[in-house]
Amino acid sequence: MTLEIPLEVARRFILGKQGLWPGRRWQGLEGTEAAMRAIEQLQLDPLVLVARAHDLILHARVIGYQQDDWATLTYERRRFFDWGGWLAVRPMDELPHWRVLMRRELDQPNWIAFQEEHGPAIAEMREVLAERGTVSNREFAPGTRVRIDNYRGRKDSALALHFLWRIGDAMIHHRDGFERVYALTESIAPPGLVYETDPEVADDYLMRKLVGADGLAPMRTVGNFMRRRVSPAELAAWRQSKLDAGELIEVRVDGWRAAQVALATTSR
Repeated sequence: MTLEIPLEVARRFILGKQGLWPGRRWQGLEGTEAAMRAIEQLQLDPLVLVARAHDLILHARVIGYQQDDWATLTYERRRFFDWGGWLAVRPMDELPHWRVLMRRELDQPNWIAFQEEHGPAIAEMREVLAERGTVSNREFAPGTRVRIDNYRGRKDSALALHFLWRIGDAMIHHRDGFERVYALTESIAPPGLVYETDPEVADDYLMRKLVGADGLAPMRTVGNFMRRRVSPAELAAWRQSKLDAGELIEVRVDGWRAAQVALATTSR
């Protein structure tokens, strides 16, 4: 069965899923947590014009939002964690699924080459994190480090710490301004969450999460974050299986050429 809806309904549904229609529905710090979960992935942006984009996003959704409330929830209460080349905040209880993607970073050509060239720096940063507890790249003077040419950093220590974060061995303890301060994962995440789920379970969960984030999603975007190639055939098979199971519903919007999918239920 395909649900057919007018454009105005589609707009309201998408805006409502994102907490922007018919108006602010959340309030205070607990409301900020609810908004961050509804958004699914709160993208972080270091640039400041009026304010950082993530603070503006939450201010538009939460009555009484205070700057850096997201950071209080993330770095003090540990209800969320931030991660990724596309930097965003996700719920801490999802960590086992995201750790599957983190481990896939090890198979990415750029990180394979980095490990081969800078293995000693990676090992050194592991030791430093174990000894000091928390570490930022700023603590290593430029003249004491191997210089590298990478937009992630100009010192081998910067990229080594970033690498450990990307593969899940380190997490962000807090931010100084917006600069990352790292710590070993075991010192931040609840012990019961430091493991990887079955890869198929993780892929399924995260693809449904991406549908939920969009509200109405074209299938071509659903496999974007898997850190592996998801073929059109695999996407088509996944789509059909979820439609058959009643977990997704197909939606056609007046004036839109392609059919969309939406979650049939709010629970995943």
